[in-house]
Amino acid sequence: MRRSPRLFLGVIAAGLALSGVLTAEGAATNPGPSPGATGPSAQSSALYCTGLTDSHGQMRGRVTFINTTASPRQVVVHAVATGATAAVATAFFLGPYGRRVLAPTTLLVGDTYALAAQIDGGGVSAEQEVTRTGAPAACTNAGVTNWYGSGFDSSVGSRATLSVYNPTATAAVFNVTTFSPAGFLSPAPLQGLSVGPHAVLAINLGEEVVATQNFGAQVSVLRGSLVVMEDQVSGTTASMNSGTPVLASTGTFPLVTTANQAMAEVRIANPGPAPAHVILRVKLGRFHVAAQSATVAPYHSAFITITPNTAIPAAGEASLTMTADRPVAATLATGTRDGLKLSPLTPTVSRAILADVSGAGFAQATFTNASQRATRVTWKLIRHGAVTASGTSPLDKGVTLSWGQVLGGRSKLRGATLIATSPVADLVMNATLNTTPAGVTMAAPLDGG
Repeated sequence: MRRSPRLFLGVIAAGLALSGVLTAEGAATNPGPSPGATGPSAQSSALYCTGLTDSHGQMRGRVTFINTTASPRQVVVHAVATGATAAVATAFFLGPYGRRVLAPTTLLVGDTYALAAQIDGGGVSAEQEVTRTGAPAACTNAGVTNWYGSGFDSSVGSRATLSVYNPTATAAVFNVTTFSPAGFLSPAPLQGLSVGPHAVLAINLGEEVVATQNFGAQVSVLRGSLVVMEDQVSGTTASMNSGTPVLASTGTFPLVTTANQAMAEVRIANPGPAPAHVILRVKLGRFHVAAQSATVAPYHSAFITITPNTAIPAAGEASLTMTADRPVAATLATGTRDGLKLSPLTPTVSRAILADVSGAGFAQATFTNASQRATRVTWKLIRHGAVTASGTSPLDKGVTLSWGQVLGGRSKLRGATLIATSPVADLVMNATLNTTPAGVTMAAPLDGG
């Protein structure tokens, strides 16, 4: 039975009343990170977003909540921030296939923000967007006990910051270790850190990994679970790296720019005790391109340049298939000499969601069957609060298809949400935003909701 509006508003009132008496908790036990405010506990149907900042942090942005179902949803959002003294609660209804945009900076004054959304029912996804650069990142529905990221940069003009949110009702304890071209580092100030219940920390990695390009990090949670996002400011651009809880020995980067004046690198961190031999097989139109490879020493990082690369012509978007004899953390770095944006390796799934939250549409949008057997993809397109198209498309093994071809034009994706399902959990959805040079800003596939 659906809850009545009166009951729902009572829950909201209780949350707002509670937020008024909450004060900052969960200060780090070691110097460096700044503690944030606390908020009420999360319920089982939840979404967590962290990493957006105020304008001084250069990651100011917004969060778009998307209802992928034909039923209305009730949402309560609790916002916390470093530098804030209290949590704030707000609530709204999402109509069938509806959307709602929230800017954390309009909810409370702080430095680095985290949102915990409690949802009456499933089927709701959320995406963060750095409004200055358009760089997106998906919100997640659970904390993790282990997190890896790669491709970070703390060199002059750049800044790498970990945003760590504790979605649980008890304090969490964690360690941070890093992997760079110089090797393993376990800085004492980043060991045994504590973050309080429903609090957020911002950790400037550049204070310990000084003036270093292309380093990775591991967050090992000793007690509790955490939601982790890496904020990367690189020259004049900024992006959010959601990392991964699981290392990978295989994976696909379906859309990698080879445009003139663009840059594209696959940045790899090896957290293991043995060398990792990484091979990237490149598909680019009718060109035959030799595989690109690198050997990453234990507890080190390395990169493979795709663009500019004399072995790879400037001919649109390349599809990269990665294989490694040891699990690694891999991230695609794309941009120009003015700065690079980071996009972690997208995991394969059986249900994928892609949403245009900017309203400007996509330059390219694809779906790939990364398995070794053919499958069929069932999909539906949502625009203006309704399903406007649906269908089923065959997809042979290893094949990438363009959504523009399937739908009869990329314009149909403008402002839309696309949901695709497959009987095999080997589906990769990807897209690029409209940029110059082409392909330097990746879209973010969303959590299945």
